[in-house]
Amino acid sequence: MRHDDILNNRANLVGNGSDAGGECCDDELVFALRDKHHDFSLALQTVLQCLRWAEVEGGVPPLPSDWWIQVKGRYKIQD
Repeated sequence: MRHDDILNNRANLVGNGSDAGGECCDDELVFALRDKHHDFSLALQTVLQCLRWAEVEGGVPPLPSDWWIQVKGRYKIQD
């Protein structure tokens, strides 16, 4: 698979914050990943949305409020 194809095959969080919409910033960090069957990409914004959802659901300990304020401002993460 070509590099551009991987970047255009972006994984997104379904539900629980996926409606934030839009690109967060011009220099968005994107991870190129591979499972047993696919090459795909995952934006840092999606990872952070998943982390927030895990925190709300009790899957990870609460993170500092100041940290979330900074992250939400930069990456447009919503509760």
